[in-house]
Amino acid sequence: MNNIVKVKSFYIHNIKNVKHGEISIPVNFEELHQSNLVGLYGQNGSGKTTVVEAFSLLKILISGWIPKKNVPESLRLREKHKELLSFDQPTATLEFDFLVQNTFGEYFVNYFVELSLGEEGLFVTQERMSYKENEKNKKPKLLIQKNHEDVQIRTKTLSMFNEDTRVKLKVVNQLSKEPETSFIFHKDVKELLKEQLEPVEYDLVRCLAEEFNRDLHIVNNESIGLLMTKMIMPFSIHLEKKRGAIPYDLDAPALLPEVLFHTLRDVIEQSNQVLKAIIPGLEIKIHEINKETNDEGEPSVRFEFLSKRGDVELPLRTESEGILKIISILSVLIATYNNPNACVVVDEIDAGVFEFLLGELLEVIKEGGQGQLIFTSHNLRILEVLTPKDLWFTTVNEDNRYIQLKGIKKMNNMRDVYLRAIQLGGQEEEIYQKTKTFQIKRAFRKAGVKND
Repeated sequence: MNNIVKVKSFYIHNIKNVKHGEISIPVNFEELHQSNLVGLYGQNGSGKTTVVEAFSLLKILISGWIPKKNVPESLRLREKHKELLSFDQPTATLEFDFLVQNTFGEYFVNYFVELSLGEEGLFVTQERMSYKENEKNKKPKLLIQKNHEDVQIRTKTLSMFNEDTRVKLKVVNQLSKEPETSFIFHKDVKELLKEQLEPVEYDLVRCLAEEFNRDLHIVNNESIGLLMTKMIMPFSIHLEKKRGAIPYDLDAPALLPEVLFHTLRDVIEQSNQVLKAIIPGLEIKIHEINKETNDEGEPSVRFEFLSKRGDVELPLRTESEGILKIISILSVLIATYNNPNACVVVDEIDAGVFEFLLGELLEVIKEGGQGQLIFTSHNLRILEVLTPKDLWFTTVNEDNRYIQLKGIKKMNNMRDVYLRAIQLGGQEEEIYQKTKTFQIKRAFRKAGVKND
């Protein structure tokens, strides 16, 4: 049996303008091979992107077992993370609930982390991981807990370990005090956990650190912004034995080490199979220019991507932003369709993409997919494709940021229900900070007169 890890719910506290927000996903052990789509809607600045940033932080924290040289640049400390903590708040917390199915059985796993702001970034101050068997009357069991200087593994506190283990745990705790570094998922605590935990318990930690981490893909606005300016095209990659992202320079022929070039070639071969179905007549061709050695002394390939329509071949950069966006994330969308372990988080999935095509893609993944796709969007066409249980909406209440609409009848059009809720209310929380047209007109007029 292949191990499967799926997100069941997540909680966000004091990150940016989300004082408290929680989202649950309708997944259970009987339907682990069925897709889950979570579409997040709301006005600008209402906390949609915060969900993407929460998953980015999770990805960074659980990547401690990956050797530093193999950690993508996007996972290393970024200055902007200092700005994630809500204004005037001392700490932020994230909490994720998972369903894990492995060779030992079925388990509910909880991961909690508290972060505080230091001069160099966000630091982990508290961290906890617990689990519960998927059996009646079972109670949660603590696996690992770090609370500032205190460490606990199962029922043993720091003072209960022998001196050698105690010293090792203290050393790792000190090492984990670097910005955005987890104690639980620190590479130097790995062997200690293997010694102190039961095999089933250690495997639950490993499933998050390796298997879930490997198949968690984050597509944020930072990477898409470069694409929209037609500077860099980030190819999100999900192949049988390769994961990650490879940037492609749209402005000129690119030079990549041979190993990355071959990976990108495999992605293009994979993507072309779907691309021809969703954009008839279009395929990507690789024009290999020559082989040379790069500045690091690695055998490399200089090449260019071409878009091919019939007999016409043009540089890929000539395609529209929407097509480039689809091509850049197509590999991970294919993974969402085929791999029950894939968890893909995309900010502004609709940016530049024709709404009817986007609706068709999501409908296909919803009906036949196996993984999880969590995305933010402004395009209301998607509301007509997904079911009410797949859709979450931001509110104007910072203490209850995310809700699902109530009072939905079977024949209701979710787009109409949402627009009505914006205009007339009637939900548990206000979902739109109303503006007044006459005030906007007056502001435009005053600004024009003052600066004319």
